[in-house]
Amino acid sequence: MNYREKSEKLEKMVEQMENDDLTLEEMVALYEKSTSLYKELEKDLSSLEQKVRILTDGMEKKEEDDESI
Repeated sequence: MNYREKSEKLEKMVEQMENDDLTLEEMVALYEKSTSLYKELEKDLSSLEQKVRILTDGMEKKEEDDESI
């Protein structure tokens, strides 16, 4: 599942919990699953941010090298 799919799934879980049609046991189970999914999303986002930093730093270094020529 990609970031967008995970995010949409988490949104649906939150909507379900807000709906108040769940038993306490169902609510706790869904909360546990949503917490786990949230942690996955944080990890994915952190990884993507790191990739962007690497790319950005590489572009800035290339621009500096080009300017020194």
